[in-house]
Amino acid sequence: MQSPKAAQEEQKMAMDLLLLSILAFFGRGNIGTTAFPLLKVPVGPRACAMGETYTGLVDDVNSLFWNPAGLGHLSNIQFGFSHHEWFAQTRDENLGASFPLGPGCLGIGAVYSATEGIEIWNPENNQTEETSIRCGYAALGYGIGITPKILCGLSVKGLYDQLTENAGTGACADIGLLYKPIRQLGIGLTGQNLGLGMHYGSEKFPLPIMVKLGLSYTQSRFCLLFDANAPRDNIPNFHLGGEYLLNRFVTLRSGLRFGPQDWRSLSWPSIFTAGCGFHYDRFILDYALVPYGPLGMTHRIAVRMSLHPTFLGRVRLHAIEFKTNQPLQARFKLEGTQQGNSSTDENGTFALEGIEPGWLKVTADADGYNPATESILVEPRTTRNLKFILHKSGTGSLWGAVYDAATRRTLSAQVDYDGPVQGNLETDKIEGSFILRKLPAGNYDITITPLDSLFQKQSTTITIEPGKLTSQIFMLERALHEIATDSLLQDTLRTKTVPDEHPRKNKNQ
Repeated sequence: MQSPKAAQEEQKMAMDLLLLSILAFFGRGNIGTTAFPLLKVPVGPRACAMGETYTGLVDDVNSLFWNPAGLGHLSNIQFGFSHHEWFAQTRDENLGASFPLGPGCLGIGAVYSATEGIEIWNPENNQTEETSIRCGYAALGYGIGITPKILCGLSVKGLYDQLTENAGTGACADIGLLYKPIRQLGIGLTGQNLGLGMHYGSEKFPLPIMVKLGLSYTQSRFCLLFDANAPRDNIPNFHLGGEYLLNRFVTLRSGLRFGPQDWRSLSWPSIFTAGCGFHYDRFILDYALVPYGPLGMTHRIAVRMSLHPTFLGRVRLHAIEFKTNQPLQARFKLEGTQQGNSSTDENGTFALEGIEPGWLKVTADADGYNPATESILVEPRTTRNLKFILHKSGTGSLWGAVYDAATRRTLSAQVDYDGPVQGNLETDKIEGSFILRKLPAGNYDITITPLDSLFQKQSTTITIEPGKLTSQIFMLERALHEIATDSLLQDTLRTKTVPDEHPRKNKNQ
């Protein structure tokens, strides 16, 4: 039998081997061994201003480039355009768009980079001409919510690289997850640039695969972010950032980045990033300043636009059968913040996307079942679930009796019922009982109001099933003021019957 100490040593050895494997894959020894560096350039000034952190937040159109699971957040059409001004006459352009589609959201985007003024020299050390290089990629992704707390997404990218003498092509994919255990906290995980490689003629070079873990904590006016990156061709690095909503028009952003560039060589100011955002109606203008030490400053600017307000909500409708608890195909009639008719799929569900905040009234019905009506408050950027339990159509009966809980004597009372049908009646004055016949099957709210004010009323919910007689006994308690009066009366009588143990002495004694 293996001793506990030997078992601990074995576990330690296994952890060391795992750590060595990770470092071997994401280690310093692989620096500069991958192709197509444009995939390493972060997209969008908002994320870049926050220290290049965004994996755990991803709540706008740029989710496509950071963590495609974030597309599942979006319930409106968005467009974005950004310009990135590098040093050495290098410029990047980015286009992105998101479109709600089915239960999730589709993202489309492209990144283009060009470097001008590259000098070509001949073997005699004479400049012959100037040229430029261009590269870019197009991306297509989709994000969806698996549960209200878990989202996932996938994107594919086609790559093109035009060098001075030859060109390269390739393809890769990103896969992402986003978990929100509570509304304020987001945990993102994504694998980026997963592909077989970049082809330049007959040669093939690996792509810069990267794994990212991101955390976000959001309150009403500020957001804090943390990203940890493990690139295949460099050492792991981490980033910190955040943004603060100064007022309804201005957002301030800042961050720290400890890689992938060697900030020790570039000088410590290259760690810091900063930026801001300006909001007006459906438009947002973002700016980021990212320094690279002696290499110079880089500037990013972007415009984002929403065709619908960003505070829309989402509702998922579910219909199930009462007895079997199985999904049921049903029809829905919508009233309130959205009008119209729809129906569930074979799984008894239907999703409503991009709903204006406010009250939504929904009536569900199916052939052979009684209709049911519910109301729900649609909240901004929130998915609400509404479940309908449908009862088979038909009629049943309800028999009941009303008694004094203390003496068990019968009481006269008024009976109000509210369900598929409404009405009221009084109990039999002698037997204290009542019966309701031919009630449509379903749930009924029953309220018993005693005719004697000395007793409290009582309410309950009763389910009427087709072809069945349901029985219910109601035991009414006395009202609190009546109990208090009885108690006071008993105390008074008890006081009068107790003799005075200390009679007054005669004054003459």
